[in-house]
This record gives sequence, structure tokens and C-alpha cells, in this order.
Amino acid sequence: MNFYTNKLFSKKMIHFRSFNINSPINFASVIFHLFFCFNTISLVKANSYSDTSTAEKKSSTLLIRKSSFSPKSVLSILNSKSLLGNFSSASTHAAVNDIRISGTVRFLTIYRSMKEYYPDMITSQRNFSFVDYPLANVGANNSGGFPMLELNLSNSPLSKFQFSVGYSFASTLTGKMENTDPSRQLSSRNNLRFGGKWASGPVRVSVDAGGILWTKVSRFTMGQTQYRDNYFDRVPWDWYRNSFLRYEEYYTLSTNIGAEGFGRSPLLGYVANVDILPLQMRLMGVYGRTNLSATVANSVNGFPSEVYAGRVEKTIFTRRIAGKVGFNYYMKNAQTDISRGIPDQNDMYTVDYNLKIYKILFSGEAGIGHINNPALKDRGAGFAFKTELDRSVTSFPIALEYYRIGVNMASIDGSILNSNTTIRAGGYATEFVYDASMNLNIMQEVGQIANNRHGFSLTGEKNIWRFKIQFGYAISQELKHISDTITMQHRVNAFSRSRFRPWFQASGPYGRIKGFWLRTFETITTDSNTTGLKGFNAFDLLLKYKCKFLNKDLVILNFINYNSVQVGFKPIPEMSDKAFVRLFYEDITLAYRLGKKYNIVFNAGVETMKGNDKTNLSPENGKPIDQFGYAYGGAIDYDFAPNAGIHFRHKWMSHKDKNFTLDRFKGQESYIELKIFF
Repeated sequence: MNFYTNKLFSKKMIHFRSFNINSPINFASVIFHLFFCFNTISLVKANSYSDTSTAEKKSSTLLIRKSSFSPKSVLSILNSKSLLGNFSSASTHAAVNDIRISGTVRFLTIYRSMKEYYPDMITSQRNFSFVDYPLANVGANNSGGFPMLELNLSNSPLSKFQFSVGYSFASTLTGKMENTDPSRQLSSRNNLRFGGKWASGPVRVSVDAGGILWTKVSRFTMGQTQYRDNYFDRVPWDWYRNSFLRYEEYYTLSTNIGAEGFGRSPLLGYVANVDILPLQMRLMGVYGRTNLSATVANSVNGFPSEVYAGRVEKTIFTRRIAGKVGFNYYMKNAQTDISRGIPDQNDMYTVDYNLKIYKILFSGEAGIGHINNPALKDRGAGFAFKTELDRSVTSFPIALEYYRIGVNMASIDGSILNSNTTIRAGGYATEFVYDASMNLNIMQEVGQIANNRHGFSLTGEKNIWRFKIQFGYAISQELKHISDTITMQHRVNAFSRSRFRPWFQASGPYGRIKGFWLRTFETITTDSNTTGLKGFNAFDLLLKYKCKFLNKDLVILNFINYNSVQVGFKPIPEMSDKAFVRLFYEDITLAYRLGKKYNIVFNAGVETMKGNDKTNLSPENGKPIDQFGYAYGGAIDYDFAPNAGIHFRHKWMSHKDKNFTLDRFKGQESYIELKIFF
């Protein structure tokens, strides 16, 4: 099987470079006959309302009735020689009758009206859109939006084999675009995914092939960065069937709740796992492409870029020690272009562990990496060590982490935020303005790690009656000076801003805005004559409270963040103009349950960002950045069925820089979404 299979949409369907599995024609015929032989479909009782936690959620399914269609056309194919060999008539009847269908239907409309806006915003001043992101090839990668329809067929025709086949349909109906015709494209994707499981005595084997396979090998090697998400916007965590449950879990859980692929990489390829039970060992192998290993434009032309990864994991369970140790390997094997054969490679070898010793949890990872591309042939190293005391030890759970990662320890598919300019999303030839993986001197969130950096992070939490308090503090410093650029994250209006000109890394009136999936960053430049290594400080405080108001549940979430960048390793954030940049952000969310099917949400946030005279100065008045932004809005969620709901949000937003006078926008945005799970 040749798997140059990253996806690219045309107006009609996805294209695959090659996908050959013994007898694909027979297999495709089976699937399409199943689709067209349906006469009726019976709806099995869907998931009822419950307070079941996220980890315990199960998708409701549709089952095809035995009497709902005639399986003769299917049987004629299955009884022939197929990719799995000969089927008996009885087994074929059973297989057909047990076909399970599940999926989602989603209709989205976003309306934006801007009084003031950026001159390079790709949508018009007043715009209707029916997709998350304008001009995005929906679903083409981890940063492409959500489709309107997702359909999955699954079955276990043999006791040791199971398969699933997916189909998705999406539009790019973006409404009127500035200086262009409105987009009226429709697209579909054949999301083929196959899974098999075998058991033979003490050995268990599972194989998944196709896409999208959300995959994590280890924190350093393969498993993309985790960010804190906004509580008000529905994406990316709109897979909840019970709308109010999301807010209850934000209150209850200590960890952040993210999208389906939270902390994992989207893979198109193969993932194999072998469990050897007597040895308490697992072997893992990965091969394929990720959303960052090749550009969308190169995904269908045979561009040489592949990802290999592997893991050997050993479970340890003794009287005093319990946990796992893993040995990991990752390699992106690519070339700069199709014809010249110039290598563009990087790899990693790491060891990670997660062990509980005498009720204290120790975790971490360490390893080495190599880079081989036209600009650099070198190696690097890094480690991260963490110690945690949980509630079994103390009523005040706390965790301390120290990391030190060299600039040449890099993986675009891992969780290390990248400052190495030779490692680029899509490959070495990617232009800077399209490189979504570049985070030069980033003011990272507490708990995130970056290369060319060493630092500490401290997190803890305390419950006082119904109050829950979570805090985090991070201190770090660059290991060597490699750039005068600083990257900052805008959290107020992050989703709305990221849609102004998505995926472009030099937008806005001054060419400093970086648009990502659900997030917006900005870069500024410091004075090249400044001496000393940059230091970074970040402080987070999350206050949570739940109570009854008028005999109804009310959840209050208040998040506060402060970041600073200055010269040197500082134990306390810099509050004065000695800091290159100071950023303050706060938002508050109130979720109120009106009834079993209804809830309302209110949200407000503010953000300030100030620079000093050692950073970019305004061409208008010669002063540094001095920004203020805000957002406030309300929402209504109505779950009209156990597996369906309609969701409305409206907000007012504004951003203004006192000195860079062109950096300003102001407007309103509304969106309504109908989501049905089946």
C-alpha cells in the first residue's frame, strides 16, 4: 500500500494518491450496495440525558433492521472471493444484519457586521458564512473546520475482524468575499478507515488503517500542543449532547477539556499495537502523514514526505512502584521538493515514564533529536521532569515541573512549541507567512514547553466549600539568542479574529497577526541592540463556583492571566516598562440551567497589551503598542432531543491600539448551529 494520502478537496470529492488493499473494488461495491439497498432505517433508543462524564460517553447508533432491505445484492458480492476470503451465507447474513450507522449532522450560520475592520480581512464588512473558516478546505487537515455531515458504517463480520467506513460532506459557502466572488463550493470526502483486532492466547493485536487516526506516541515526539479553550464558543468541544454538562465538567474537572484530537496528532496512515500480556508490554508502530508533515497543495502529487513512529511500553506494577516506562522513536522523512531529492528530515529518540512511587507521581521525558535539511545538519537534546502530589497525599494537590530543551530538539507533530526556523509545517520549502508551526520566543501558557528554553512551572488547586481554585505559575528563559521576535497570544475574540484571514501568518494592517485554528497570535520585534537573554513569566488563576439560584444550577468560571517578557530569569513577573511586553487577560462565564433542555450563557472578557520603547514603535507617533480589547455576549442552548440541540450565540467585540492607529476593529457576530447525533 502506497499511502501518499493527505487529503485535498476539489469541488466534488477528495483525491487519494494511492490506496490499494487486495481487492478494493469488491470492498467498495459492498459499501455502496449497502447504501443503496436501504428501504427503511429504525432508530434505536438514543442516549438519554444523564450526567455521565466525558470519559463514559458513548455514541448512540442506528441499527439496520433484518427486514428493512433485501441483502441479495450484498450477498452476491460477499459470497464471491473478496479481500477477506470466502464468506459463508450464514456469516454474511449476520454481518449484513449487524451493520451499525452513526454520525452527526451539523448546520451552521455565522453573521458578522463590522463597523471597523482590518483592510486585509478576506470576508466582506457584512458577511454570512456557513462554515467555521472562510476559504478553508473543510476537513482537509486538523485546521480545516467541521463538515456538515459525518456518516460512519461499522461492522464485525468475523469474530477477529472489524471495519468502519466513513463519509463526510461539507460546503465552503462563505458568502461575499472582499474583491472576489462569493464561494459556492461543495465538497465531500471519503474518509476510509479500517480496523482489525486479533487475540491469540497471551497476545493481543490491533491494526487501524486510513484516516483520520488521532494518534499520540509521547509528549515530545507525536502529540500536538494543548491549549486552553474559551468557555463561550462551542467549537471545538461541541461534541457534548447535553449542553449544560460541558459547564458542569469545566467546574468539576481539574484538567482542561478540548476537542476530539486534544493533545494528539491527526494521522492518515497506519497504527498497529501489539500487547504481550505475560510481559506486560505493548509495542506500537505508526506510519503515514499528519496535517503538518506536508502542505495541502503537495498532498496529492506524490510529494515525498512520510512520518514513522514507534513505541515500546512496559508496565511496572510492584508493591511500591506502579506505572509505565516507554521508549519512543519519531522520524519525518521528507525531501524539499519532488525532483531534486534534497533531504528534509528530523528525528527523535526519547524515554518517558509515568510512575507512582510511595503515593508520589513522577513523570517526564528525555531524549535526543537530529535535523538534516539544506540549512542545518545538527543534533539537540532535551528533558522535562515533573513531580505531583495528588489528593491521596494532600488536600492541596500540587505539581512542579522543570524542563530544558535545546533549539534543535524539534518535532512539528509533538508538543514542544517550535523556535527552530528550519523546521516548518509542510516542509522546509514552506514560506514563513504560511508556517503555522513557528513560535519564535512565544509567551506560552502555563504547562506548555518550548525549545531553546529552560524553565519551571508550578500548578495547584484547592477546594473551599463550593469554590474551586486552580493556579499556575511559569518561569522560563531562552537558552541562546536566536531572534529579536516575540510571539504573543490574543485570547479575547480569539476565534473571531482567527477568521479574519485564517492560516496566514503576517496579516493585519502592520503584518504582525498570525491566524491559527481557533487562535490568534501577534509578533513584535525588539531592539537588536538589547543585550541579555529574554525571560518569560506567566501566571494563571481560575476561580470556579457552582450553586443554586432560584432553585436552578448556576456555574461561574473566572479566568485571569498575566504574562511578561523581559531581560533575564525573573522569579516575579515584571509589572513596569522594563518588560518588553506585558499582557493581562480576564474573562468570566456564567452558565445557568433554566431546565432539563435549556440553558443560557453570559460571557465577558478584556485584554490589555503594552510594549516598551525597546519594541516596535508606531510610524504615527513613535510610541510602542498599547492595546485594549474586549468582548461580551450571550447564548442560548436548547437540547430538543437527547441527541440533538440548537445553539445560538451573539457577541459584541472591539480592539484598539492607541499608538498603532490602524490596528483597530469593532463589530458584532452571531452564529447559530443545529447539531444532531445519531
